[in-house]
Amino acid sequence: MKRLNIYTLRQPNNYVWLFVVYILFATNLWSQTKDTGAYQLQEVPIIHTKQELIETSKKTISIDSLTLARYSTTSLADLLAGQSTIHIKSYGNGNIATTSMRGGNANHTALLWNGLMVQNAMLGQQDLSIIPTLFFDNVSLEYGGGSAMWGSGAIGGSIHLQNKPGFNQGFKTKLQMSVGSFGTRKIGTGVLLSYKKVVSNTKVYYTSSENNYSYKDTVDKEKPNKQLTHSDYIAKGVLQEISFLASPYQKVNVRLWYNTMDRNLPSYAAYISKKSQEDKNLKLNADWNYSKNKLNSTIRLGYFNDKLNYTDSLANTFSKTSINTFIGESDNMYTHKNHKFNFGINYTQYNSTLIEKIKKTLPQDLSSLFINNHLSIPLFDTIILHNLNKFALFAAYNLSLFDSKLHYNFAIRKEFTNQTTIPFTGNTGIHYQLTKLIAAKINANKSFRQPTLNDLYWSPGGNPNLKPEDSYEVDGGIELNYKKGDFTVLLEGSYFNRHTKNWIIWLPTPNGYPTPKNITEIYSRGTETKTELAFSKKDILLKLIINTSYVLSTYQKPSGENDNSVGRQLIFTPRYTGQGSVLMRYKNLNILLNNNYTGYRFTSSDNSSWLYPYYIANLKCSYSYSFSTIHMELFCSINNLFNKNYVVVQNMPMPLRNYEAGLSMNYYKPKKKNESLLPIN
Repeated sequence: MKRLNIYTLRQPNNYVWLFVVYILFATNLWSQTKDTGAYQLQEVPIIHTKQELIETSKKTISIDSLTLARYSTTSLADLLAGQSTIHIKSYGNGNIATTSMRGGNANHTALLWNGLMVQNAMLGQQDLSIIPTLFFDNVSLEYGGGSAMWGSGAIGGSIHLQNKPGFNQGFKTKLQMSVGSFGTRKIGTGVLLSYKKVVSNTKVYYTSSENNYSYKDTVDKEKPNKQLTHSDYIAKGVLQEISFLASPYQKVNVRLWYNTMDRNLPSYAAYISKKSQEDKNLKLNADWNYSKNKLNSTIRLGYFNDKLNYTDSLANTFSKTSINTFIGESDNMYTHKNHKFNFGINYTQYNSTLIEKIKKTLPQDLSSLFINNHLSIPLFDTIILHNLNKFALFAAYNLSLFDSKLHYNFAIRKEFTNQTTIPFTGNTGIHYQLTKLIAAKINANKSFRQPTLNDLYWSPGGNPNLKPEDSYEVDGGIELNYKKGDFTVLLEGSYFNRHTKNWIIWLPTPNGYPTPKNITEIYSRGTETKTELAFSKKDILLKLIINTSYVLSTYQKPSGENDNSVGRQLIFTPRYTGQGSVLMRYKNLNILLNNNYTGYRFTSSDNSSWLYPYYIANLKCSYSYSFSTIHMELFCSINNLFNKNYVVVQNMPMPLRNYEAGLSMNYYKPKKKNESLLPIN
């Protein structure tokens, strides 16, 4: 027996045809610009993006290459937990990890890969534990709302992932291997082939772990020392990027990103767990870039397929989901003197399939169920399909005055679906260089989050009448940059204030299952600081980085008659977080000491129960040696240096002190100097 439920949000065909005509017209118009000069690859296009228009007035952080190298064997979740004040909600080592930026939920952080959002459309968020840091050379963070640029979900902030390989660099290859505690083994490799017109960048990784770490159960006073079981996992993936310089003014990029993670999910209760989860993620991304004179034009295409298979044989739960996402976008920038104009169009389509297998009630006579002497238990197949189309128009403007001391930006976006009415969203900001050392910035934005497919159609309980979450935010900051000789200082302080209305919350119903409602309003405000001191001279580098965050994110409206949450801190959101790193390099020796503090997290909306703060220190060391064109590096890590017993999420203990050690080998054969070209930006 099969039940087929089809929910389709049909976007008017006019939107689709308008997008196609716009793409074809733009391509034909700009590709036919005559080039009267000889066809010589003496110019390299510098591709400007819409992110540049507003980032001057917002808080942004780019993680440097030295730090990325120290985290090349870890996931993106580990990198952000150790090198930012973003709160990473980890459900255990090797388990799901999500974000909380500026007091928002996990679905309030936008994750972008080369300008395209890659969140799971059913969940509205991305599991950062399955994203390897090895794959990316450039990881940057954008704080505050950004829906005017990126669309739904960019309320708390955005994470940007990309690589920027240069042309004509030669041949590079890297192989790294490591072993660690809990039977963990990792191997990764990368190959870069860089010629005059073509660049190929390939990266592959494989990780396996028994993940049977020990922890202390603070509830069980008689037997507190326990070991995790049924928690092993295997992760693997490949990233392939090809860039082609079609002409001095045109560049084409084609990218493939595929990764899988197969993991058993442990239980911390008395019974044995039979839960498992398999993630398969395929992402295809292509873009065409045109840059000449005053015009920069980019056409992006993306196809993503995300599969998640969840099984719990003890609970008779067998669920398979598959989400197909297609994105087409045209992004154009025109520069005239001190003015920059950006305009574009975006079309996004989501198609999801949910298959649930439910065991039938067994008859009293089981003889009919035996086939070839084996018991065959039939299953019900429940197949549910969802479809959602979105169409968006966006525009931005940037003005530079007083010899680029003053930058003013403005952005606006309008999205259309026939499911919900989405209002105009926008962003405006000012960056002013007060003196040679001091700069001030202020930014205001209006952002939103479209309800996810689960919010709308989860069976049972979905609510197709939900409104988008609506956010208003003002933030500002001041920064000081000082450099004298070999010594540099960066001091930055920021303040943000955000109201989010129509906050979606799942509430119980008399029918026995929860349903989402637009019933809560959240008021988030707080401060952030960054201090960076660096000394660099010849073979010596010393760098100290301290980041702090204070966030109040409180309920403003009750969700029911007996709700005592008004004025209380949002659950799972720490008020205080702090991160400090000391990086020391002397000749071939590198040492990174990282320290993280996370304050109280409340586990009930009335703040009557909580999780205790924790302080974690990690130590990473490496020693490198080079001969000829080969560079070798020995590295080791001590995680949870002081053997702290802690949890990030309730009833999900994290591992005690653990270790990792490995070897990295790099080979580089550069091109000759007379063949070199300027690197592509």
